[in-house]
Amino acid sequence: MKYILLILLFCFNANATETPASFKIKEIYMAHPANFHFRVVSDNPGAWHCHNGPREPAWSFINEADPGSKGMMSALLAAYVSQKTVTLVTQGVDTYAGRMCQIVEFRISQ
Repeated sequence: MKYILLILLFCFNANATETPASFKIKEIYMAHPANFHFRVVSDNPGAWHCHNGPREPAWSFINEADPGSKGMMSALLAAYVSQKTVTLVTQGVDTYAGRMCQIVEFRISQ
């Protein structure tokens, strides 16, 4: 019985990450530092960044207070300017505005 409770507790506390299809960044949007501060918008009209996240256009975010945010923002801005392909790892976050996709990590390639 103890093991079942531990497994259930772990399952409810684990945050699932998702990896949407690779894309080029169509646009970058900057907002208030705590309000989906740095937003990356996909160039693919039918894309998604996390389950039930924003679509048409699909976008994901980094807040200024996130660990490593400044380096991540700089690298994504460089990927945007040089038209590189980006592969994200995101985490769905329930917010006052609905489900949003927070960038956890990413890869930049040709």
